[in-house]
Parts: sequence; C-alpha cells; structure tokens
Amino acid sequence: MSTFSQWLLLFKLHTKIFFRKATIVARHSRLMTGTIIAFLIAYVIASFWLFSQGLDYVSTLPAAGSLLSDRLISVMFFCFMLMLIFSVSITSYISLYRNRDTTWLLNLPVSHRAIFLWKSFEAAMFSSWGLLFILAPLLVAFAQNREVSPLFYVQALSLLLPFLMLASSTGSLLMVLSVRWLNMRQLQITLGIIIIILIGSATFTAIEGQKAADETGLSAALTFQRVLQHTNISVNRSMPSTWLAASLIDWTRPYRHSTNLLYPALLISNCLMAGLALFWAGNTVFYKSWNRSLQQAALAADRRQSKSDSLGKPERLKTGSPLSRIIGRPLAAISRKDYLTFFREPAQWIQFSVVFGLLAIYASGLRQMNRDISEPRDLYIVAFLNLAVCALALSTLTTRFVFPQFSLEGRKLWILAMSPLRLPTIVTQKFLTSTLFSGAAVILILLIGGYNLQLGVKESVFFATAITLLAIGLNGLAVGLGVLFPNLEESNAAKIVSGFGGTLCLVGSFIFILCFMMLLAYTRLSIFTENEVNPHWIDTPRGLIGTLTTLILTFIVTATPLIFSKKKLKRLEILSNL
Repeated sequence: MSTFSQWLLLFKLHTKIFFRKATIVARHSRLMTGTIIAFLIAYVIASFWLFSQGLDYVSTLPAAGSLLSDRLISVMFFCFMLMLIFSVSITSYISLYRNRDTTWLLNLPVSHRAIFLWKSFEAAMFSSWGLLFILAPLLVAFAQNREVSPLFYVQALSLLLPFLMLASSTGSLLMVLSVRWLNMRQLQITLGIIIIILIGSATFTAIEGQKAADETGLSAALTFQRVLQHTNISVNRSMPSTWLAASLIDWTRPYRHSTNLLYPALLISNCLMAGLALFWAGNTVFYKSWNRSLQQAALAADRRQSKSDSLGKPERLKTGSPLSRIIGRPLAAISRKDYLTFFREPAQWIQFSVVFGLLAIYASGLRQMNRDISEPRDLYIVAFLNLAVCALALSTLTTRFVFPQFSLEGRKLWILAMSPLRLPTIVTQKFLTSTLFSGAAVILILLIGGYNLQLGVKESVFFATAITLLAIGLNGLAVGLGVLFPNLEESNAAKIVSGFGGTLCLVGSFIFILCFMMLLAYTRLSIFTENEVNPHWIDTPRGLIGTLTTLILTFIVTATPLIFSKKKLKRLEILSNL
C-alpha cells in the first residue's frame, strides 16, 4: 500500500470512531448535547453582534476608519496564525511523543510516514476548528460592514483553507525538527533567549514611546501613529497572514474583486510547498526524532535514578523534606508528583508561561494608560476591566490545566486509592495546590497593574482580594467538575478538556465571573455614579450586602463541586470504571 492509502485508511477508521462516539453521546447524553449546542449558538450570535458593533464604530472614525479596520483585520489574522502554529506544535508533540497510541501504531504494518502525516493532520483539525469557529462570525460581520457580494464568502473560504494548512504544517515541522535536533536543555535555552529578546524589545518600545509622549504630548494623531507603528509586523509582506488579510481586504473594495492574484498565488504555492516539506519530514526526520525522544527519556530517567541513589534512600526517607514536615509525607509526595509532572511536560509549562507572560506585559503597559486618565471614575473602570481580563485568563487556565488533573491519573488511579491517603484528601490537595500556584501568579500581575495605574495600597489590596476569591472559586469549580466528569482513558489533556465536563467548566467559569463582577460593581457603585472614591464604602449598606453576597457566591461555587465530587469518590463510582 502507498503512503496515501495507509493515511486514508487511518482517516476512515478514526472518522468512523468519531461518528460512533458522537452518536452514542447524542443518544445517551442529551443534556450534554443540548448544553454544547446552546452554548455554541449563543456564542455565534453574541460574537457576531460584538464584531459588528466594533467594526461599525471603527468605520465611523473620521479620516482613519477604513485604515484602522483594515489594520485590525491584519492583526487578528497574524495573531490567529501564531496561535495555530503554537497550538499545532503542542498538540502534535503530545500526540506523537507522549501518547501510547503512536507506539502501538508503529508496531503495525503501517508506514511511519503515514503515521506522522495522520497525527499532524489530526493535530491540525483539533487546533483549527476553534479558530474557524471564531473567524466565521468575524468574517460575516466584516463582509456585512463592507456590504460585499456573496462571492466574497466563496473567495474567503478558498484562501482560508490553504492558510490553515500552511500554519498547521509550519507548526508540525517546527515541532519535529526541535525534537530531532534539540534536547530539553537546548530547548529551554532557546526559549529563554526568545523571551529575553521579546522582553528587551517590549522594554525598548515602551521607553521610546515614553520619550515621545514626554516630548510631543499624546495627541490623537500621535496616538494613532503609534498604534500603526506597533502593528507593522502584522502587515509584513513575508507573513502568510498578510497575504490572506490583504486579499480579503482587496476583495471588499469596489471594482477590485479579481485584479490582484499575487497574494492568493503565494498562499496556495507556499501551502503546497509546506505539504511537500511535511512529507519529507515524515520520511526522513520523524522516526529518528521518535527514537531520540525515547533515548532522551531513558537518559533522564537514568540520571534521576543515579541522583536518587547518590542521595541515599534510607537517609532521605528518614529526614524528609521541609514540606513533608508541614503537611505530612503522603501529601508532600503527591504534591511533588504533580509539580514534576507539570514541569517535565513542555506542553504544559510553555502554555502556562506564555499566557502569564503576556498578562505581565499587558499589566506593565497600564502605566501609559494612566497618563490619559484624569477622572477617578474612568481610572476605576480601567481597573475593573483589568480585573475582568485577569479573571478570564485565569478561568481559561484552570479549565485547561486544573480540570484534567484528576483524569490524567488514568488507570493508575487505583494506586492512589491504595495509598495512605484517601481519594477525597487527594482532591483537596489538588484544589489547594492549584489555587496557591495560579492565585499567586495572577495576584502578582494584578498588583503590577494596580501599581502602574497608581491606585494606592488600599485599592490594590481590594482588587488583589477580589482576584483571590475568583481564584478560589475557579479552582474549586475546575477540580470538582474534573472529578464529577472524568475521562480516565485519555492521556491528552487537551482532548479531556474538549468533552462535556470541560465545556461545562468553561461555561460555569464565565457565569461565575460575570456574577462576581456584577456584585463587585454593585458594591462599589458610587465610583460609577458620583465620580468619587468613597474610602468608607465597606461601612455602607450597599458595601456590606455586596461583600457578603460575593463571599457567599464564592463559597457556593467552591464548595458545591468539591462536596459532590468527594461523595462520588466515597462511593467508589469512578474506580468501578477502571
């Protein structure tokens, strides 16, 4: 059989498995199906309305509306391209090198080229469907704003697919070449150099912008010029996202529907070239990289064993660590296992570092915004929006990392069940560990934002307390639902999150954040109505009611999932499925 025939066989097999599982879920889990469909429909409607309102507002700006909306489209496609490359790299790494399914397939009479191509395609489909779902209402709103013909949708789809294929192929190629030629230490050094360069570039840009603002002031023209200058990379002609965005923008202009075919031809030709490069990588690089990953894992295990032997097991067991003296050896061992599992998996800590790194850069940039705000009400609106951004980022991280923690124990869960710890105690340990870890990071970012906004010590503590309560509620919700809706047969955390439990956790997190922010705004309502900051707001009836209601809401959201999950574990319902 040819490589394509083997790939087609894998495609048919997994397609049948997918539709079989979808049929079973639709028949036996009507609540899950209805919840997901309702959420998707609500998201499409809400996002289309928001995109339409935003584009309509930008287009009404005098003299620069069309230019700014074109630049926004370019920036969005540039960000989507980077997100897709990063997501495909992480997903394909897990699927190829951290999944037992690949080892099983390599023992079958199937070419390793076909396995690599199939896994790359699977990672691309898994990563790109979300971007397509986000892009669909954006493109419809953009087309409605420009009042284009229905032919625009056909043209957009004809270029969107090559764009997704090119970005996905790039992600898979970067991943397999990194595994083949870089070890963990080299990868960490490379990422560290990239982070230092990005931080240095951002710092230099901020200093230059501060100098320009001090010398010339912040006029509207200068602000607009700086916005365009900082987004020049998104319109660089060497970027595939620029080819797609420029083609779409060109097709929305009158009498320019088919005059320029350079960018579409570039996109399609590079897509075909990326496909050939992917086939070459599967033929010459993948199998060597897979063997090298096994060798590196064996060497790392041998080094850990040698280090363990050199320390001396009897002495180490006798003395123990400082953490074991505080919380006990069983809990310390479980916490250490979770810590090592997280940091030994690049797919986990890289995503976590990127999200919090972007949040830190965003929070450090709020100092410039403080120069444009003179009214206390406007300043506190920015602070509340900053809190909402941090809360939404935290909800995404808890759903992505905390929710699948229990399911990742897999079929080895019975080992924990026979340990000195009870399973409900392990659930509590996971809740406390994740809350301390994620809460400390997001509190630090919020304090940086409060310092840059010059809110003062009391108000910074107020917002830090608010994000602490949000961290407690979001982690309790993620841990509890992760136990109530486990998937013990899946080793890929991203696939665990994509199920009903992960969707319910994400939706529940958004609802909790919305209710929490509304209660917080009600508590400090005088800021928005009287343009003043009341230092004794806690003594007012509104402040007391809002504070108590917020604490009660946080307690309910935190305790309810944990209580029901512990009851389920006590009945050993989960162990019966192992």
